[in-house]
Amino acid sequence: MIVIKIPPKVCSDYEGFSFLVKLINYCNKLYFNEIILDFEANTWFEANLTAVLGAILDKTRNNINNVKIINLTNRVEESLRKNNFLSSYGFDTMPDKHDTTIKYRRNKIEEDRLIKEFLDVELISKQDFPKLSAALRKEIIKSIFEIYSNAVIHGNCEFIYSCGQYYPSKTPPRLDFTIVDMGNTIKKNVNDFLKANQNGVDTILGTEAINWAVSGNNTTKPKENNIPGGLGLKLIKEFISLNKGKIQIVSADGYWEMNKDKKNETKSFEEEFPGTIVNIEFNLDDKDFYYLKSETIEDIIF
Repeated sequence: MIVIKIPPKVCSDYEGFSFLVKLINYCNKLYFNEIILDFEANTWFEANLTAVLGAILDKTRNNINNVKIINLTNRVEESLRKNNFLSSYGFDTMPDKHDTTIKYRRNKIEEDRLIKEFLDVELISKQDFPKLSAALRKEIIKSIFEIYSNAVIHGNCEFIYSCGQYYPSKTPPRLDFTIVDMGNTIKKNVNDFLKANQNGVDTILGTEAINWAVSGNNTTKPKENNIPGGLGLKLIKEFISLNKGKIQIVSADGYWEMNKDKKNETKSFEEEFPGTIVNIEFNLDDKDFYYLKSETIEDIIF
């Protein structure tokens, strides 16, 4: 039996993602074990991060391990029962009377209609979400869905995990939505692409690879696919910049963040996350109305 102690706080920040990177690297070495996640010391686990935890624990269970979750505080248990995460670990679900959760999901990309409906009903329609025109609403859903589809095209994975949480008591109030895949990393895809297309290029690190992937129209998709490039973040980056929200990307040993001041922050992890995490943080204290200058997604104005 292996007992893993969950730290007092796990948040959507570099430290929180560092713990999750360490967790998956530790669990990847375990086979034919009973693994206990002990939450006794934990008083705050941001519910959107169950997308990451769920992906990690599914991979752990695929290694013929049994996983149990114990000693949850009332607040954390209530939060993770409301978003349906704990239903896979022997807990009953709990109704979300205040509509603050975006349910934990594990989807196949073939479920495109369900995913788009889920994004519309559970994310864009959330209380206090910034006001959008019908055209912009449609394009933001399409842009976030592209992150899902890129997980399959780039990541070569079967499932995409997602979960979100509305934090009304934060200053400013925010809505975090996290998407996770456990396929090829951005670093692998970018390095493979650059080596194939630019002779003599040196291997670049995780943070450099993420920077490359989010810059302009860079893409590692084959041209014959005729699919828009990038990570699906062009429109989202522009909207989040105006909204003063945040975008965070974790892949391999790289951490990339675009914050409310429109500044990019990059850091590295000692170990690698074997996939990609995208966390989008919407500022819900935003009273502006947003719409497109045109239907071609050239720009957002308010």
